[in-house]
Amino acid sequence: MIKKIKVGLDFDGAIAYNPFRIIRAPVTYVKRSIFGARKLNFYYPKNNFQKLLWKIIHESSIFPAKGIDVLRDLVAKELIEAHLITARYSFLNNQLYTWLGKNRLTGVFKTININEKDEQPHLFKEKMVNKHKLAIFIEDNLDIVKHLHGRSKTKIYWIYNIVDRHYPHPYKFPYLERALEKIMKQV
Repeated sequence: MIKKIKVGLDFDGAIAYNPFRIIRAPVTYVKRSIFGARKLNFYYPKNNFQKLLWKIIHESSIFPAKGIDVLRDLVAKELIEAHLITARYSFLNNQLYTWLGKNRLTGVFKTININEKDEQPHLFKEKMVNKHKLAIFIEDNLDIVKHLHGRSKTKIYWIYNIVDRHYPHPYKFPYLERALEKIMKQV
């Protein structure tokens, strides 16, 4: 009997294609170069107007990522055990469940882990990766990849974008399907 590989997956940018993720690199550059921010810290919307803007931005995750059918197939064949780990803030929960239902993905994941307490995304994901003792975690945010890499035995697979693709990382892929193909070679 083949042992299932425990795989965690981020939502925005890994499971759901998000075209706005391309602006992360310039935003990070501005934060570090102009504002001198060195510590990893993610913005949390403070009022209803900011939360509304955040919801609109996250509505851009409209398409399933290339490779969703491969993910469904690997789970159905019991080759992987999939865990969704999203650091989306709690006020975005309804959007998440609506999207998963619309795209027939609710039954794919053994667990759906949501940032209910609005923790810093990198810290929440680190906690969930360790809690589930994942073999692999698939993430698209380079700052989170850097934070998680080397903090446990979990291999951090990075879904890069065109802006930051030149950053060196041992497990980097242009989209979900390529990352899953690498996993399939291990089973």
